[in-house]
Amino acid sequence: MKPDFMARAVVLASLTTASGAGWALEIDPNVLPEISFGGVAIPTVDARSQRLWPGGTSSEKQINVSDSALLLGFSKYLFAQNNYGYAAFGLRLPDDDTDFKDDMFVHQFHAGVGGKNYDVKLGRTRLPNTLIIFPTVRDEDLLDFTYVQNGQSNARTELYHIFGNVAQATYWLTPYLSVAAAAVGWTETDPADLVTNPRKSTAELNGAALTLAYDQPEAIKFDRGLRYAGVSVNYQNLDALGTSPGDRKTAVIGALTYNFSNDPQRTLVLDLQGIWDGGAQVNALTDPYQRARAKSRAVAAALRYGHRPALQTRWQAALTAAWKEYDEFGGASAFAIAPSLAYRLGSGVDLVAQYLYRDNDSALAAATGVNRDQRILLGLKFSFDFTLNESVGERGSILNLERNMTNYGPVSPGH
Repeated sequence: MKPDFMARAVVLASLTTASGAGWALEIDPNVLPEISFGGVAIPTVDARSQRLWPGGTSSEKQINVSDSALLLGFSKYLFAQNNYGYAAFGLRLPDDDTDFKDDMFVHQFHAGVGGKNYDVKLGRTRLPNTLIIFPTVRDEDLLDFTYVQNGQSNARTELYHIFGNVAQATYWLTPYLSVAAAAVGWTETDPADLVTNPRKSTAELNGAALTLAYDQPEAIKFDRGLRYAGVSVNYQNLDALGTSPGDRKTAVIGALTYNFSNDPQRTLVLDLQGIWDGGAQVNALTDPYQRARAKSRAVAAALRYGHRPALQTRWQAALTAAWKEYDEFGGASAFAIAPSLAYRLGSGVDLVAQYLYRDNDSALAAATGVNRDQRILLGLKFSFDFTLNESVGERGSILNLERNMTNYGPVSPGH
């Protein structure tokens, strides 16, 4: 018997008999993860004017910092070659005039594993209830038209329509074609106490989604052609809320992004998305949960031009239009238009401007109390992304967790 083997055997025997207890010998190397810091600040000056129903006007001016966020991410390679694990944590500022008691909202708290052909994510993140990015400054600017609404919430906050608990698996059938399945925990609110304790539950799995998508990134094909196409089926299991009984609803989302330009320095892109929501039983459109549960159809389209000398975006001008109709209520439709501009002052520093006009038809105006809504905003967007110990090459920027109005294509671009 070799001396080195004898020495190892003596050490192992001493460990397993120390203090009369058996110890397991575990060697776990301390592997430093790749650490990513990211953040977005979006301070804007907003001027708003409303024509109320049945008469009168309202106007206000404010500094708006909502959708500003801080992000922290970690990544490590797994034992299997080129597979990786990751985790992310994020805080976001909610809008001041919503039913939300806290100054910060944890909108990202998830972990996952992934590889060349798959990605599995578990925790709080974006809900799979929209497909593509529209060129508006904030998520909520056209929320009613571009997202399947949360029928479990009666709170006036966009956060419960955008973020929730998700267990999602994505598999790439080809480098361009993917299928994703998700179990979803939509936030449920307590209708009797929306401000001091708005959340009734965030843990229950009460929905599901299935998505099939074709995505061809610009890095692979820069000329004219289809960039993205997807279809998603979204399901919600609804508890009784207010005057509406327990029910269920299914929505179907279809979207595409098409580039008309053969010049990568001058992009001309069309974004198009439609949502058919089968709805659930409601008897009015007065409360947010009723509008979220009502049967509806919505279409949004955007045409954007990007000026990109040396393949660096200097400015983007866009025009977005959207329409929605609640099928079971006569005169309950809405139309919106939103021209926007993003002018890059430097890397990660943009001057942003937007005008948003929305017109509610008579029945919807009577239900919401607003006939016409106009908003002008002007501000800055500052974003940063910094990585320590960069070692996991397959992981993209942590800023992919936040929307960027100059990006086009899928909301969740995968890895």
